[in-house]
Amino acid sequence: MNRLLTGTAVALLLGLTPALAQTDTPTEETQVPPAVQDPAVPSEAMQDELGEPAAPIQGESSEMSPQASPDAAESAAPPSETTEAPKSILPDQQAKAPSTSPQFLPQQGSSDWLASELLGKAVVNANNETIGDVDNLVTDESGKIIAVVIGAGGFLGLGEKEVAVRFEDLKLSRDENNEVKVMANFNEETLVSAPDFETLHEQDVAVDANEDR
Repeated sequence: MNRLLTGTAVALLLGLTPALAQTDTPTEETQVPPAVQDPAVPSEAMQDELGEPAAPIQGESSEMSPQASPDAAESAAPPSETTEAPKSILPDQQAKAPSTSPQFLPQQGSSDWLASELLGKAVVNANNETIGDVDNLVTDESGKIIAVVIGAGGFLGLGEKEVAVRFEDLKLSRDENNEVKVMANFNEETLVSAPDFETLHEQDVAVDANEDR
């Protein structure tokens, strides 16, 4: 009986020994997975092999790469070109601009005179006596009549002299038939004693004659 108990105890001890061994064996600590190497940071082996830090991969951010500051971005941007707005034309400048369209006179007024109405017209004094006739008209560069050339003296066109009278010294009027009447406030003797009127052509001829002498 004692032998049986002893054998049973030995068998139990032998069966429990592996379990006790496993229980006593300290459990292995949970292994921490190795840290993932940042591709932007070169490993020590790579640094030892190349002798210098490896450049970070393009397109991936790195904490070691400096961030571009807003001031640097603004300075790098090219300055925008500014164009000045065209100045508006002032009203007085528009008024001074020459007109390209011609101006037309639709009809003759009662106070308008035609050169054909004056040329050859008799000039009379206050007593309605003929003292000469209109031979020509003198205008300035703007076309304004400044003088009337009157032929006075002579007989049948012979011995007649030409005198230029200021246009304002003559009075123009119309009769009931719209015929023009030219009246002067002086007499024929005044015209005869006045200096002769010389055109530019006559002045050149006189100069040439004096040079020939």
